Amino acid sequence: MPCHCVLSRFVPEAWKWADLILCPFFLDDGPKAKENMVGIAIALFTALGWAVNSVIVKYITGKMDSLSINMLQLWSGSIILVAIVFLSGRGNDYIHTPVQSLIYMVIAGLLGMAVGNTFYVKSLSFIDVSRAFAIAMCAFPMLTTVVAVLFLAEPFAWINVVGAILVMIGLYLMVVLGRRRIASAVAGSNSLKGVALAFLAAVMWTMGTIALRLGAVEMDAFITAAIRVPVAAIALTGLKFSQKRREVLQFGKYGLSNVGLAAAAGILQYGVAAIGYVMAIQMLGAGRAVLITAVAPIFVLPFSIFLLKEKPTIWAIVGVVLSVLGVILVSVD
Repeated sequence: MPCHCVLSRFVPEAWKWADLILCPFFLDDGPKAKENMVGIAIALFTALGWAVNSVIVKYITGKMDSLSINMLQLWSGSIILVAIVFLSGRGNDYIHTPVQSLIYMVIAGLLGMAVGNTFYVKSLSFIDVSRAFAIAMCAFPMLTTVVAVLFLAEPFAWINVVGAILVMIGLYLMVVLGRRRIASAVAGSNSLKGVALAFLAAVMWTMGTIALRLGAVEMDAFITAAIRVPVAAIALTGLKFSQKRREVLQFGKYGLSNVGLAAAAGILQYGVAAIGYVMAIQMLGAGRAVLITAVAPIFVLPFSIFLLKEKPTIWAIVGVVLSVLGVILVSVD
């Protein structure tokens, strides 16, 4: 049955939204409809995976340094991704990746995963996960869209501008009005550090994504991930072992349970969620997949409140909702 509402006959943009979001729910019963429903479920599961990963990382940031956390995540994800590539018969293409594409993938891995993810993990040491996750995840698509429009000549519409404005308003509410009353100057300084690191993470993710877009044309998504993640893991390992010996991989100090949580978070982030995101894009298309996974910051809120005992202000919650709505509008083609 057609999924266009009466309003869509008079407002072209509503027609687009009806097609983009509602059609998967109202298509006639059949293989395509079932595939859409499965794709939606996978996209939501992916968003949930990202949210749970951030909650786990927040929990262990007080017990491990950010470099070690990200390194363990990257290695656990690397093992999963490389195994999938070879077990699925992609090994030959993986080994014979063109040099130009390989260079872009290395840049993307270093900027986005080695540097960007480490900044993000470090931000969790200073501010609540509900704020850090929302700031980074909402600033990232907005910055990526702006850079793509300005430097890659990608098209944009007025609805994207409205979305960008909503994201900026939401970020302002989270960053400025969303702070709890600070008891000391040191605490206030730490909060600003956390916000700055979360935003810098988004900037690094954007730069990594642009490199990915330039180098991953027609490349298999699993192969690109299986290049970027191990490159970032190797880079962080080299940096970690360049430190003083007493600071290198203090597993005894970290505790086996915390090391296990870091590895599990990596599998969730780079194994389960990464694969789920690729599957969602294949089933739904990039537009719908981005729209659905944009709810991830909202998923973080209940986890942060009930598991981590965080107390986000009403302004922070409103900021998260506005930013997620803005990301959805920014993502509309």
